[in-house]
Amino acid sequence: MPAPSASRQKVLATATALIAALAAGGLAAVVGTLLHAHLAYAGDTPVPWGAVAALLFAGSVFTAAAVYSERVWAAAAAGITAYSLVAWVSMDERNRMIVSWANRELLPGPSLAGALWLYGIVAATVVALLVSARTLRSR
Repeated sequence: MPAPSASRQKVLATATALIAALAAGGLAAVVGTLLHAHLAYAGDTPVPWGAVAALLFAGSVFTAAAVYSERVWAAAAAGITAYSLVAWVSMDERNRMIVSWANRELLPGPSLAGALWLYGIVAATVVALLVSARTLRSR
């Protein structure tokens, strides 16, 4: 069996990076959504530790996808995938389990956790891009 040509290897490497990014984004969206709603309370103040843990997990998975595939853009693709999935699920108005920011007066803890998770994915993606770029540059 002949060795694959350089252009075929590049296509395979790009496809592998894309698959890794989509898988990482999907995994982060599912695990993070399950984790983000865990709360603790310090008196009456909600502490959304689950959202923080979900963001740390997401950033780690985005970084792993980029470093594994040796493509920095894989971190961005994973973040876009995760954000798109979470935003899509949060737009379901019939789902009574979703607590929007509009309900922050009634349910401050869950509203804060949801907002941190949804919008924090962007920050986790940027951090993953920076860490991935630095890691891959040092190689």
